[in-house]
Amino acid sequence: TLVYVIWEPVFPSGWIIKKMADRIDSQNIPQGEERVVRFDLSGKGGGIYNIVVRREGGKVVEGDTDRLDLVLYMEAEDFNDLMFSLARGKADEFTFRRLIISKVLRFAGDMGVFELLFKKQEANG
Repeated sequence: TLVYVIWEPVFPSGWIIKKMADRIDSQNIPQGEERVVRFDLSGKGGGIYNIVVRREGGKVVEGDTDRLDLVLYMEAEDFNDLMFSLARGKADEFTFRRLIISKVLRFAGDMGVFELLFKKQEANG
């Protein structure tokens, strides 16, 4: 009997989200307030990750939190592909629109939180 084993490496989405938290411009958050963005990623390498941002900086909390401003739902594999495409400059606003229309990316809450959190990166290019 011959058995073939196909090994597919699984890249943990949590690692990407932790790196995202390091790049957030928390100076846009008013003193004493916080914003929470949850990534609810299903499938291999997924999980529930919350980026909690205060003026002092951002951190990642796994699992449930008391507050949520925005929740993004996606398959972990699709999320990883999107993040790698963004890093290579292969994704843009139309990519996000396509993912939302095709229901690959679903969200609930205030999408304006993204603009607030990631302003510095857009300004710096």
